[in-house]
Amino acid sequence: MADRIPLIVNASAGQIQELGAVDPLVGITTVSMSGPITITDNTASTNKTTGAVVVTGGVGIGGALNVGGDITAFSTSDETLKENLVTIPNAVDKVKSVSGYTFKWKADGPYGHLNGKEDTGVIAQQIEALGLPGTTSLRDDGVKGVSYKKLVPLLIEAIKELDARIKTLEG
Repeated sequence: MADRIPLIVNASAGQIQELGAVDPLVGITTVSMSGPITITDNTASTNKTTGAVVVTGGVGIGGALNVGGDITAFSTSDETLKENLVTIPNAVDKVKSVSGYTFKWKADGPYGHLNGKEDTGVIAQQIEALGLPGTTSLRDDGVKGVSYKKLVPLLIEAIKELDARIKTLEG
């Protein structure tokens, strides 16, 4: 395999510059830039895994990720990868124990960039109390988060429970 030359886009100068050699045994070269970087993909590719920038490894982002367009992703969910499948019991009761809220973000919290922004959501502690794996997480800064997509299976089962109740009442 040929050696790769680390490059950086210098947006203010409108150039691509070589960083020089990077010794993988020493560590990662850190590059700081000011100003926006714009990369335009002018190809007509229909392959959704390619574009102006293709990352084949992981990407770490220390701050907020703000995306102007849609984010398209799929979660692995193949039955052949799962075992010990258990339907979520008492889904309606679980849904009833959670409330949905409209609110404004506090300016003095760790997410001050959301200062005063109105939003809609749930409370992580209420979701955590449901005992459903993967629905909440504790971030490095001590703040709890909710994986909203993980609430969909709960809602599906709650709808099925309600449908069964309706059918019983309809006799």
